[in-house]
Amino acid sequence: MPAKLICFVVSLILLHGCNQNSTTPSAPPKTEVAPKPVLTTVEAKQPAIPGAQSFEKDGVTAEIASWDETQKYIAKQKGKIVVVDLWSTWCEPCLREFPHLVALQKKYPENVVCISFNLNYDGSKNSPPESNSEELMEFFTKQKAEIINIISSTPDEDLYKSLNLAAIPAAYVYDPDGKLIKRFDNEKQEYGKEGFTYEQHIEPLINKLLNTTQKTE
Repeated sequence: MPAKLICFVVSLILLHGCNQNSTTPSAPPKTEVAPKPVLTTVEAKQPAIPGAQSFEKDGVTAEIASWDETQKYIAKQKGKIVVVDLWSTWCEPCLREFPHLVALQKKYPENVVCISFNLNYDGSKNSPPESNSEELMEFFTKQKAEIINIISSTPDEDLYKSLNLAAIPAAYVYDPDGKLIKRFDNEKQEYGKEGFTYEQHIEPLINKLLNTTQKTE
């Protein structure tokens, strides 16, 4: 075979390969992994209120429940002091004292149950309780609020009327038998213009209750 023809055949083989039907496999297309949602419905961890819609972010949880459902939960906390803090994100005194509620739980993890009861929900059909969940979970996470966080399913004005409560902040303290000992509010300016604080008013009551409980045991 002439040398020129041999070179031509070799070049064809190198160009097209041995199998004319084969094709060079292409790399599989890259698939983008969707980012994990920041706010997710809790599945593994049981909510404090049975059947409540619950949310989780960075290990902090919250759930939607009514005041009556919360009272049933309190009744089950026999042997522990329960503190329920009624608050909202638009209430500046509430926000100021919220970290002290969290600190109280950390200080007495075995003897006290702290519950934050949020009253952002006003009963509007266009803004159901869960519509505030993302904002609230962001707040709870920043506060490292590893306590029982309740997002009220009871409209705020309805609850104010049923509790005969004029305004928040308000805090309810229950003894180890589940009996309401005191409601802290400032309707009568009992605590001055600044209102009650955890450090000056609530924690001393907690210590008194704990001392009484220890003496009777």
